[in-house]
Amino acid sequence: MVALGKRKAFVNFVTAESLLFLLAVTVLAFAARVKFLPFQSDDYRQLLHVWFTELRSGGGLAAIGHNFGDYTPPYFYLLALLTYLPIKDLFLIKMLSFAGDIVMAHYAMRIIRMKYEKFWGEIAYTVVIFLPSVLLNSAAWGEYDSLYAAALLACLCYLLEGRQYAAVMTFSIAFIFKPEAMFFAPFLLLMLLRRKIQWRSLFIVPAVYLVSMLPAVFAGRSFTDLLMVYYRQAGNRRGLRNVLPNLAIWYPNGLSPFAGNLITVLAVLLILAIVLYFKRLEVDMTDDMIVSLALLSVLLVPYVLPWMNERCYYMADVLSVIYAFFFPEKFYVPILTVLSSTYVVCHHLFGAHFINGRVLSVLMFCCLLWVGISTVFLSRDEKIEKVVRRKWLS
Repeated sequence: MVALGKRKAFVNFVTAESLLFLLAVTVLAFAARVKFLPFQSDDYRQLLHVWFTELRSGGGLAAIGHNFGDYTPPYFYLLALLTYLPIKDLFLIKMLSFAGDIVMAHYAMRIIRMKYEKFWGEIAYTVVIFLPSVLLNSAAWGEYDSLYAAALLACLCYLLEGRQYAAVMTFSIAFIFKPEAMFFAPFLLLMLLRRKIQWRSLFIVPAVYLVSMLPAVFAGRSFTDLLMVYYRQAGNRRGLRNVLPNLAIWYPNGLSPFAGNLITVLAVLLILAIVLYFKRLEVDMTDDMIVSLALLSVLLVPYVLPWMNERCYYMADVLSVIYAFFFPEKFYVPILTVLSSTYVVCHHLFGAHFINGRVLSVLMFCCLLWVGISTVFLSRDEKIEKVVRRKWLS
């Protein structure tokens, strides 16, 4: 009944005034991106343009069976559909990413509308779609992180609404686009342990992954090769020089595979220990607690793992904004997170260098630590409130 009430509330708030405002914001967001549309990143020149050209010359959907490298096919399906439009590929690629921005901002709005009435959902939509890291990712870089991030926000939204199967389905959709969706895995594991999600719903994840591979398999791509895509991606990252302001920025350059694997194992054990700690707290999974745990997950995983790329704080950027709406006194969390993420993006795209990465790493550690401590104290506050409520009622 609670979930149904939330969904009804969301529908009731979609007024003509709200739609007009959202339309105006979306048009302005597109206008803000226009200046960056002609910009060609290295990823576009070396990968995206090559893929799009091969898809277009191969007949669009007829070419989805080609081996484009260590990437899953769903993004290529979308690119293949765009090849039928007589528009320059650079613009089509960036418009697809902008569409992801819109969907992502939409789910941010839905989540905030569960917390506040009236206009705050529209404000959240505006903030998310204008985030510097979001804008640069789609408009300048031409990357599609917004597609997986939008699906993860949908996952969080559906969990808050009590729709576990929709939540697992949208997580599965995020996973078939980017392996970074696994930054949400500790959070979902905790939801499983706390029975917000039933174990039987997990069959959806491999089912969606397998179904998403089938069109490429029928078009000629090796099924075994597709199953190993993320495994090969993990192996290819071993040579990646870390520039993300996380713990690994303190490691020496040229980290050996053995050392990196050992650090990865220790990081996973740390993450599991934190998950089990929050499981033992046995607190009520209120909306505030769920949002706080979700942010903690997407901050913690990319911070402690080695070989992270420049876009690994993308989901943390978006979730930190939602977190600040739930906890306005912690407005500095999105400021620090988005600053760190935007700096790395600007450094990669434009060669900008206006702050030391290790300074940002310390700031991100403080941010992660404070979110973690705040989540622990939030759980204690809820326990105290629950005890007081019981005594009052008795």
